[in-house]
Amino acid sequence: MPDSVASRLNMPSSAMGDMLRALAGQWRNLLLCACAGLTLTILALHLVTPRYTASLIVGPTGRSGPAAMGPRAPALSPAAGRGIAEQGSAEELVSDFSRYLALLTSVPVAERLVRDQELMHRLFEDAWDAEAGRWRPPTGPGSMLVRGLRWLAGHAVWSPPDAVDLSRHLKKYLAIESVSGGPLRRLVYRHEERDFALLLLTRLHAATEAHLRAEAERRLRAEMTHVNGRLSGIANLDRSRLLSGMVTEQEEMLMMLDVGLPYAADLLEPPAAAALADWPNPVPLIPAGALAGLGLGLFAVAARHGYRRGL
Repeated sequence: MPDSVASRLNMPSSAMGDMLRALAGQWRNLLLCACAGLTLTILALHLVTPRYTASLIVGPTGRSGPAAMGPRAPALSPAAGRGIAEQGSAEELVSDFSRYLALLTSVPVAERLVRDQELMHRLFEDAWDAEAGRWRPPTGPGSMLVRGLRWLAGHAVWSPPDAVDLSRHLKKYLAIESVSGGPLRRLVYRHEERDFALLLLTRLHAATEAHLRAEAERRLRAEMTHVNGRLSGIANLDRSRLLSGMVTEQEEMLMMLDVGLPYAADLLEPPAAAALADWPNPVPLIPAGALAGLGLGLFAVAARHGYRRGL
């Protein structure tokens, strides 16, 4: 009985010893697995076009202080019943900065960027024929497959890139990250060309700001036109003075818009990118590929050893 108990206690140690001897006997195969993982990782990195990561940091503009834009809409005294620019429940109030973040990948902002033909040609270069100076269907296998399927369905097979295509591209490749959990946001965009990645972020920020600024100006001018039209028919002096004060505040806001200060988002850190392509990063990936190959080899040897012991 004691001998049988001892034999059971020695079984794990014996099994571990057999496993280690099996691994030592297969060291050449394990080395080949590690080399295979290393080689496959290097080949995969050569198949992927390296990209540069460009980023900028934006934050809400201040409402007070020398660097502030000021209130976003004219507001009379609280007694006049217009102490805030927007009224509603907490979940209905949306700041200008939130609108800025939501509009970054929107079609209206993309329509402004589409006017820059150089940007569109570089962004959709697979569909631009520089020699002929016109758009053409992409020649890649994926694009050809999509056009073939649409042709079978009787649909139009292709159209030149437009604002909707640009909006889809931005939704896919533009990342918006929180900075340290605060109100600041980092916009990240990757592209094969470093200068183009920086250019796109610069133009995107400017286009979104311009869209919000133009919308604010449109609303202010519409209010001013309406109030000025009502002033001529109001006989009550107090009411007329109240509306005149509103028009004055609207004119002051229009003057602030013309200054050109940031309206919805302050550019705290301009677009920047490393001098070397950083995606995909080969420094951690190549050793990880070798370790993955080695791990797969260890698993195969261990599984084979366990199968033989089971027999």
